[in-house]
Amino acid sequence: MGWFSSKTDGMPDLGQGRGWRASDFKRRERVPVSKLISTNKGGYLDESRVAKYAERGGGDIYVVKHRGKYYVADGHHSAAAAAARGEKNVRVRVVEVK
Repeated sequence: MGWFSSKTDGMPDLGQGRGWRASDFKRRERVPVSKLISTNKGGYLDESRVAKYAERGGGDIYVVKHRGKYYVADGHHSAAAAAARGEKNVRVRVVEVK
């Protein structure tokens, strides 16, 4: 399914080293679903999980903002569910990298 505007095969190297912790994503922001970029290596999403989240809601979506682009670090199924519901904007947890 084409839930994301574009995708990368894994998170780009943005200086994260071993990665981020949930506590790094302090800011919350409303982001257009159409601007979310998948970083899901291999692009696999479980469609039954997306359907379940679309019906009942999912967890938080963690996004790394870099140069105006929004890379999904975690929460791909929740983001895909929002797109499947036809949402235009979604609330995400953000860490901004310069």
